[in-house]
Amino acid sequence: MKRRILIFLAVPGLAALFWALAQPAPAPMASLFPAGAVVYLEANNFGALLNDWNTSAEKTAWLDSGNYQAFSRSQLFLKLADAQTQFAAAAGAPPDYALLTSVAGSGSALAMYDIGKLEFLYMTRIASGRALNTSLWKTRGAYQTRHTGNADYFVKEDPPSHRVAAFAYVGDTLLLATKESLIAGALQLMARESVPSMAAEPWFIRSVQAAAAGQGDVRLVYNMAVLARTYQFRSHWVQGNVGELGQFSSGLSDLERERGEIRERRVLLRAAPAESSESVESFAGQALAAVPDDAGLYRVWLRPPGGQAAALIDEKLFPAALSNAPKSKFAPAVAQTAGPGSEADLETRIDDPPLAQRNDAAEPLRDALAGAKIDAMLDVQSTMAGADPVYVRPHFAVALIASADWNAGVIRAAIGSAAEGMWAQGAAPVWRNGANGVSELDGLGTVAIAVQGKWLVVGDAAEMVNAVFSRRNRPAAPGAAYAAGWRHARELPNFERITERIDFPQLPAETDSPAGAEPPFFSGNLASLGGVFKRAGAASIVRHDTGSMLREVVVYTLIP
Repeated sequence: MKRRILIFLAVPGLAALFWALAQPAPAPMASLFPAGAVVYLEANNFGALLNDWNTSAEKTAWLDSGNYQAFSRSQLFLKLADAQTQFAAAAGAPPDYALLTSVAGSGSALAMYDIGKLEFLYMTRIASGRALNTSLWKTRGAYQTRHTGNADYFVKEDPPSHRVAAFAYVGDTLLLATKESLIAGALQLMARESVPSMAAEPWFIRSVQAAAAGQGDVRLVYNMAVLARTYQFRSHWVQGNVGELGQFSSGLSDLERERGEIRERRVLLRAAPAESSESVESFAGQALAAVPDDAGLYRVWLRPPGGQAAALIDEKLFPAALSNAPKSKFAPAVAQTAGPGSEADLETRIDDPPLAQRNDAAEPLRDALAGAKIDAMLDVQSTMAGADPVYVRPHFAVALIASADWNAGVIRAAIGSAAEGMWAQGAAPVWRNGANGVSELDGLGTVAIAVQGKWLVVGDAAEMVNAVFSRRNRPAAPGAAYAAGWRHARELPNFERITERIDFPQLPAETDSPAGAEPPFFSGNLASLGGVFKRAGAASIVRHDTGSMLREVVVYTLIP
């Protein structure tokens, strides 16, 4: 009897299991988006990510920051606010956090088709109980009902702005779009009709196939060839390196959260293959091994041109020699004065040529470095707060690893000649030999150098030069085409201190600050952005160049 009962209970379970296994697997979400997208963003669990952001200290700090105050008055923010108002009129529901939270399911994806017009399609996996309780679904009576594929969808247009809101719910998927053809195309793809799909486009296929192994929490795929030509991208891309991105056809970025860090894996595909650097990236590993443990910022370049190395050292040692002013399309303003001048003019010297006219003094140093074949270059920077409550001094060291031994005498003479022309004007500077092979030159500024074999280290403080030079014989770190690191927790207090001193003359008393006043640019705007991300203790990037693509790994280390 017991055996019969067990068999009776097991048969329905086995039948249900067989039925579940026989069902077709859900189509990849990317395959449900019509062709023509320029940016595609997918999250494994958008609802959880949104909840983490809403409850995070970073969100609270961001909304209270001076950086957000300045951004909220920007032209970009105001344009987005206008679009939000227009969409609310079209949809009949405000596109605020309440709506976003209600439509944030597990697997979710967003594709942008026209950035300027904000034409997008959004999909999310969401239970029917939640979908039918959203403000969109409740206002569907005000929409026009249309049918395509195997499903109905709802569409509505705001006549003054011509903004469109369209949505549908099919199976366990909620779709939301700002263009009717996008949601209609998605429903046709869901019905397995023959419609061009974004996932079948060459730029998307190449990017996904090139992605590194691993399952990320968020994936971003972009058509760089099209994106870089848009006005909005060229105008608002904060890095300002659109010209450098012209060599790439598409790219992908996978983001994952691990224990104590956020890791981003990027790949950028070139339109035309270049020379691979993988066989020589070990040279950069030698430079990376020389990075001091307490460096605030470090950057390593593989086989930089000699002119790049010369320009970097020239800029850091003799900044007054840089006489080329930024290009301007406007004529200089002429100050209207009532009299011949003021007491401020007494500080203007007329018997001494301006420092900017002496930039030829560093020419021997540029020649010595430009002619060298450099395997790797390391730039290390740190700020050091003094005992007084005022000054924070930035220091640097640049290490050049050449393919042949350096001529120490030529380098010393070139730096001494540049210092003589820039600082002393006729009085020859004197080198002092310090500890561990570091020589120091004192004048209006300080130069320290150390030379041995293929290693040349130049800096503005003997301590910084020695910190790098003393690590030259360490085992090489893993190589790269480029690598950089920023220790945010170390540098943020000094950075805030510097920005306060820069803005000090313009800082109003708290009683004189009206509500909504523009925050000081350095201490109120830029420094506050650094404070928002103070939990990110450090960030690093490592790049490898295979010729056909760049692979980058960015790691953000979080403070517990």
